[in-house]
Amino acid sequence: MKLFSLDETPYEPVSHDPILKKRVITRGTLPCVKHVSHIILKPGNTVSEHTHLQEYEVFYCIRGIATMTVNGEKMTITKGDLIYAEPGDSHAFDEIIEETELIYFIVRT
Repeated sequence: MKLFSLDETPYEPVSHDPILKKRVITRGTLPCVKHVSHIILKPGNTVSEHTHLQEYEVFYCIRGIATMTVNGEKMTITKGDLIYAEPGDSHAFDEIIEETELIYFIVRT
């Protein structure tokens, strides 16, 4: 068993949107999970459209309201929602309606 603490995790830039900062809680410690990360998005932030060709990206909303687009389909996510993008899905956060806190992780195929 391993324990990881968000409070001890430094901020780092998001690779496809370096103005945004995330905390990578764990990276490479599980064979099928690339990383588990935490981010807080504020109104006015966006996450640009991108894809992961051989990975799933899973998002769990801790709090807030945001509009996300996956393969051209817009949806609103709120507290308690979980959504994932499959390998090859284009996805983006288009509008942060209310400050939104997410845990997200990449699962290798």
